[in-house]
Amino acid sequence: MPKGGARAGAGRPKNSVSQRHVEMLAQAAEAGQSPVEYMLAIMRDEDADQKRRDWAAEKVAPYFHPRPAPIARTIEIDLPDTSTMEGVTQALAVVTQAVATGEMAPAEGQSLIAIIEAQRKAIDIRELMERLERLEQSPSGARPGWQASAA
Repeated sequence: MPKGGARAGAGRPKNSVSQRHVEMLAQAAEAGQSPVEYMLAIMRDEDADQKRRDWAAEKVAPYFHPRPAPIARTIEIDLPDTSTMEGVTQALAVVTQAVATGEMAPAEGQSLIAIIEAQRKAIDIRELMERLERLEQSPSGARPGWQASAA
């Protein structure tokens, strides 16, 4: 039989609550308090255990002090013309170099590369459409410059 590691049925069942949690919820229900009010009361009770007060402060803090959303910044970087595949390749190299030297954060570089990649796909599609149109205009769908060999 294997020893150690996770085993089926081991540990506390999912969504179960501890006895302490049950007691705290019962106290809150008896006092007619909301969970936030209850945690604030614990946090403010100077006679309560310090660990319990710290726990209450940690749990109630997000309701009063939510984390601010990250602020996007404008990036100024000199990119080559991206209307050709060579330009796209050069632009990718410029962004990679900017990330490598710390001029740009990796997440910012990733966002910019996604935009350049969309441009590359647009160029690919345009080139494929042009090739398809040339094939459709050629006689019997033969490739331009291609001649069938006589058998």
